[in-house]
Amino acid sequence: MTHSDESVTHWAERWCAAREARGVGSVRDDRCRLRCHVLPLIGEESMTTVAEARLEDVRDALDLKVCRHELSWRTALHVWAVVRAMFREARASKVRALRVRGDDPSREIAPPDRGVTKSKQFLFPSELGAVLSCEAVPLAARRAFALATTLYLRASELAALAWDDIDLDHGMVHVHRSLGVVTEKATKGGVARRFRLEATLEPLLRAMHREGEGRGRVLGPLDRYGLARCLRAALRTAGVGRRELFANDRTRKWITFHDLRATGITWMAIRGDDPLKIRQRAGHRHLSTTERYIRVAEELRPGFGTVFPELPASLLGLTR
Repeated sequence: MTHSDESVTHWAERWCAAREARGVGSVRDDRCRLRCHVLPLIGEESMTTVAEARLEDVRDALDLKVCRHELSWRTALHVWAVVRAMFREARASKVRALRVRGDDPSREIAPPDRGVTKSKQFLFPSELGAVLSCEAVPLAARRAFALATTLYLRASELAALAWDDIDLDHGMVHVHRSLGVVTEKATKGGVARRFRLEATLEPLLRAMHREGEGRGRVLGPLDRYGLARCLRAALRTAGVGRRELFANDRTRKWITFHDLRATGITWMAIRGDDPLKIRQRAGHRHLSTTERYIRVAEELRPGFGTVFPELPASLLGLTR
């Protein structure tokens, strides 16, 4: 088969393989997006001759799935981003073997429609405290919840965190890498950061350091695709029943593991930390992202509770 008659399906697989070889972390998800939403429509067509009208058909199909509530509008935009990236690369990829077009038919096409932005979830200190002190929840899971909240880490950053990134003598942590599906990579946006540990976290880290003799990663392997379900199950087990945490509809999003990071950032804003310090610790590229948390905190501060409270002794492995 020559590149002139190569199908979209065949070219897309070569493209995904090239990105995978470079360590791009989204390849697994992108393959799924292509398989479910793009290739059934244009997969058999020649990559060199797919016309703008056919890509408009793909876009219209995504809009229709959103209207039927078969797909979220954010997912539709993610799928469209993959389509756009494919055809940009088909025209001007650094990998010369992937250049099979002289144009980009997706360039002038309007993307799928945007919908309602669902608000981020967060936990009150009393809710997280109930989970962390509930010994019916596995200790490894409770520790992961505590670290994600008090270090404000994304799941991929937490998975990559090693003991040589933590300076217990000076109370510092260095967040500079994340863990993809198979390989390490830089943090999101390439933003590395150093900051002081929350004082209440140090006893837990020292206990875990002793147990693991300070070697390797701080946590064992994480099932990042099951962490959200694990968190919701843990909340129910601990008796946390706030309905908003479990609602998942057109305007509300149930809590996910990533919302523990949002919880920690919200807590910093509740405490009144300087916005630039919050931005640095969270690794936000833009201050406008940080300001969203600050606006929420201004409404919630009265009666919110004491943020970053002392961790329960059972979390340190002191009780059984």
